[in-house]
Amino acid sequence: MIIDNHVHVGWFTDGYHSPQEVWNSVVATGVDGMVVSSTSTCAELYKVVIREMLELVRLGGERVRPILWLTPRMMKCRYALPLMLRSKIKWHGIKLHPEAHPEWVGNKRLMNKALEVARTLNVPVMIHTGNRNSCHAARFAPLIAENDEVTFILAHGRPLDETIAILQRCDNVYVDTSFMPTEDVCELINRGLAERVIFGSDAPINKIYYRDITTTVYIRQQIDELRQCLPSATVNTILRRCPY
Repeated sequence: MIIDNHVHVGWFTDGYHSPQEVWNSVVATGVDGMVVSSTSTCAELYKVVIREMLELVRLGGERVRPILWLTPRMMKCRYALPLMLRSKIKWHGIKLHPEAHPEWVGNKRLMNKALEVARTLNVPVMIHTGNRNSCHAARFAPLIAENDEVTFILAHGRPLDETIAILQRCDNVYVDTSFMPTEDVCELINRGLAERVIFGSDAPINKIYYRDITTTVYIRQQIDELRQCLPSATVNTILRRCPY
């Protein structure tokens, strides 16, 4: 069993990635299930997001776990969030992207509203982490500690030292391996954090950085690198883990 916990569908800077394209590319790798959010959300195309998710669920059924990507604009709009919540989609998580939407870190009231959505749906919260000031992992340490009844996933786990510190202090957090160097994954394992690591590819965003290979090849390479560097039992556990 292999679950890709970080997949996208929709509009991005390189064009449109349709549900059929994403489904075909990911399934061709041998992946059994995927957790998907829509990049069309960043264009605030709410009805497009709903259509994309319904189509993916039609294609994959229970093998597809839709994630509701929240934006500050969505939270402030009278109709947007109710539209998403009243759709026929069963949301399995919510996503916040502070690099794309820095207001998440500057507006505590807005962040609390997002967490209320997660509590209402009883789902985990994925937070994009990176090396920029708006999204480095340590920024979210107090939030994670203060909301220990919520499960958090630190997407990308950046910077690694800050991510490790949070994982060591808080039991309610995982890290996904999307765009994470293999040596960083190995460091997490060496620190005794194997039970907190989940596999993610960030497909098809790989096409921005690795234009000469297909998404299918890219995901296979990510899985093969983990298999080469880690004990098989550890890799198999990471690949099948899905907090969503």
